[in-house]
Amino acid sequence: MENLISLVNKIQRACTALGDHGEASALPTLWDALPAIAVVGGQSSGKSSVLESIVGKDFLPRGSGIVTRRPLVLQLHKSDEGSREYAEFLHLPRKRFTDFAAVRKEIQDETDRETGRTKQISSVPIHLSIYSPNVVNLTLIDLPGLTKVAVEGQPDSIVQDIENMVRSYIEKPNCLILAISPANQDLATSDAIKISREVDPTGERTFGVLTKIDLMDKGTDAVDILEGKSYRMKFPWIGVVNRSQADINKNVDMIAARRREREYFANTPEYKHLAHRMGSEHLAKMLSKHLEVVIKSKIPGIQSLINKTIAELETELSRLGKPIAADAGGKLYTIMEICRLFDQNYREHLDGVRPGGDKVYNVFDNQLPAALKRLQFDKQLSMDNIKRLITEADGYQPHLIAPEQGYRRLIESTLVTIRGPAEASVDAVHSILKDLVHKAISETPELKQYPALRVEVTNAAIESLDRMKEQSKKATLQLVDMECSYLTVDFFRKLPADVEKGGNATQSIFDRYNDSYLRRIGTTVLSYVNMVCAGLRHSIPKSIVYCQVREAKRSLLDFFYTELGKLEQKRLSSLLNEDPAVMERRSALAKRLELYRSAQAEIDAVAWSKTNEHHRRSVTASLVAGVYILERDRQEKRQDSQALAPPWWEFFHFKLIRQLIDDADFCIFGAIYEYKPPSSHYNDSIDRSPRYVIAFRGTITKPDSFSRDFELDMHIIRNGLHQTSRFEIGMQAVRNMVASVGDSNVWLAGHSLGAAMVMLAGKTMAKQGNFLEAFLFNPPFLSAPIERIKDKKVKHGLRIAGSVITAGLALAANAKSNNLRSRSEDPFTVLSAWTPCLFVNPADHLCSEYVGYFEHRKKMEEIGAGAIERLATQHSFGGLFMSVVGRSAEVAEPLHLLPSAYLTVNLSPSQDFKQAHGLHQWWRPELHLKSNLYKYK
Repeated sequence: MENLISLVNKIQRACTALGDHGEASALPTLWDALPAIAVVGGQSSGKSSVLESIVGKDFLPRGSGIVTRRPLVLQLHKSDEGSREYAEFLHLPRKRFTDFAAVRKEIQDETDRETGRTKQISSVPIHLSIYSPNVVNLTLIDLPGLTKVAVEGQPDSIVQDIENMVRSYIEKPNCLILAISPANQDLATSDAIKISREVDPTGERTFGVLTKIDLMDKGTDAVDILEGKSYRMKFPWIGVVNRSQADINKNVDMIAARRREREYFANTPEYKHLAHRMGSEHLAKMLSKHLEVVIKSKIPGIQSLINKTIAELETELSRLGKPIAADAGGKLYTIMEICRLFDQNYREHLDGVRPGGDKVYNVFDNQLPAALKRLQFDKQLSMDNIKRLITEADGYQPHLIAPEQGYRRLIESTLVTIRGPAEASVDAVHSILKDLVHKAISETPELKQYPALRVEVTNAAIESLDRMKEQSKKATLQLVDMECSYLTVDFFRKLPADVEKGGNATQSIFDRYNDSYLRRIGTTVLSYVNMVCAGLRHSIPKSIVYCQVREAKRSLLDFFYTELGKLEQKRLSSLLNEDPAVMERRSALAKRLELYRSAQAEIDAVAWSKTNEHHRRSVTASLVAGVYILERDRQEKRQDSQALAPPWWEFFHFKLIRQLIDDADFCIFGAIYEYKPPSSHYNDSIDRSPRYVIAFRGTITKPDSFSRDFELDMHIIRNGLHQTSRFEIGMQAVRNMVASVGDSNVWLAGHSLGAAMVMLAGKTMAKQGNFLEAFLFNPPFLSAPIERIKDKKVKHGLRIAGSVITAGLALAANAKSNNLRSRSEDPFTVLSAWTPCLFVNPADHLCSEYVGYFEHRKKMEEIGAGAIERLATQHSFGGLFMSVVGRSAEVAEPLHLLPSAYLTVNLSPSQDFKQAHGLHQWWRPELHLKSNLYKYK
């Protein structure tokens, strides 16, 4: 993997710029997850001299007491030979320092800016990048020197403060420790060794450096320490010889100092046998190499941490809401937007998208009819009341035919009672609409963010509903009043004629209204009132919906909007007041999210580069695994949240856009994925990544799909895979995708049977001039198991014999058919431009022959028989034999005949065939792999 140290350098710089220094806080930290090398040692142990010797420049502050008072993150970048050396500080991004004396002064000045001109310390790091052809890619963190007593001008806690700062860096499991100890002091008193042993008791992360070897007393040496006899460490001790104070005073340059250091170890008898691993140059190279190894092993974990933390930060930021605009227009827009969201939620309640609106219908369908049914018409239509009202209506002149005025009074007095249920319906709907306001308020997160605005919006909505209620009540009661003011004449005209309506004229006025007559009047009035009630049961809901529900949907906050436009900026600001702690938290989260997104983009840019084989191999293998799990989900009927397949592609920012279905048993045998990286990713990461990946699974040994998969396996043995409908479906999907987005944007991946599909599809497309990136895991190679023969001479002899026989048959077949094609017309030569990535395991007998297939071609070239092998490698023995006997049409070209490939062999031991043939082996981080590029010549 290239640029790993540069990658970590970029992320470290972003951490510092955005406030992540690895300190304990309520925010997630990325700094702690990044591998680094911390330089630890006591004061005057030679730390600064070691760093300057590694860099080859005199650039660090010097003096007595505590000179390093802030962590210095020193990032070394190897530049091209002959290029000019320069330095850059993160806090001065546009300024290049070519004078390293000015670098020293800027370190002092920047320290004073943070701590003042006192002797206080600070944990905020200074970032210094040095670009030079004389350095190796390396990142070191120079920490304040450990001390035992506080000097004048320092607080009594300075000893513990420095130790705590050093410990906060080196106790992290991703931090390598460079422990500096002077050779002219007893190692048992070494501050660096003591604190390193406390945080790293096994020594897995500690490198010991012995300084001032040349200053040891005469008759003493450091051989026992350097050989690990006095104090054994996991990694060998490295001795260095720094410039003396006299050399520094004389401005002896670092090139001369390095030369003298090499001469010292080479010419001193005690150290001559150790000279090859002594000195600052060896130290720098060893640290750089080890740091790359550590970074490579930690990258998957860092990626997982970044993805998880981004999701958590986005969730919390979403909960906290967006920040407030500074200007009046922005504030007004924010308020209007929040109100729009509330209004939308409210309408969704009424429209049934959210629950609650159905309660309005319940008022109309249950409450109103029940209330009308409960009306006590008996009181108005009792015999006494009917007689009284009719008699009063007649006055001094009894009615002649029918008591019309009496009817009117009876009907009016009865209909008036309907006002109660009508008014109650208006109030019930009003209560429901108010409840929905509170629900919509609680379901609008943005209103939770601003309590003052929430109160104003709530009050404004309730006031609007109150106004609508009054309008609705007025309109609804008018409906009842209209029924009272004008009776339906047709109802009475349709009543049957009654000659005795007028009664007996000979009777007195008080006797003429007998019970039968009065009962008939009551029945008539009740029938009319029931007819009116039936009509009002339908018209009252219409009035309420029109005046309340419809208006609430249309203009709930209209009055509030009108008043809002008249408010001054100060008043607008008061509506958007929020807890200062929330504002501070949002700002901190936004910065941290920016950091994690930039880190994600940086890692992905490196991850998809062609030199990062592990990432490309792991991702494509995971996408193939996703196809396996898709089919298992189908078989087990796991859907939606129960499905197990999506994480296999979503983790890598892929989206499933199509499943490939077999037309015979309807199983899922392939999938097309689209790469959908976060919008924050850089363009170059997208350029290096695939836009689409078409993946094919292998055989599943489950009843639902095994029979069809096994049938396809048999077709591979007979070289007839191209004749199957499954391959045609997959091949058509590849053609369509290439035609749509171009061959450079499509990758193919497959395992076992799926690898055979990829091989055949890739060959087919390559012969048409479309060279697709392809990843074949355990591709089948069906031939005699020569690779399993242990005796190398026998194995090599058999392969040579096979090549000679195959080449001879090829010449015979060509002579018989006069098939003397030019090299440019040779399909094998055309195909050689396609270089698929093959991943095989020698313990997997289904694919292990690829190892011998390509290695044998190389050996034949070495012994001068390349022409024979080039001819033999284009043909199979079985195919040529059938051609010679005149039956070539029955045999297709075997899949394994491949001119070029990038072959990766997994040399890690496998327990059994299942493990050797398994897909899971290819995403393990710690594999013993051997990779070779084989190009057909």
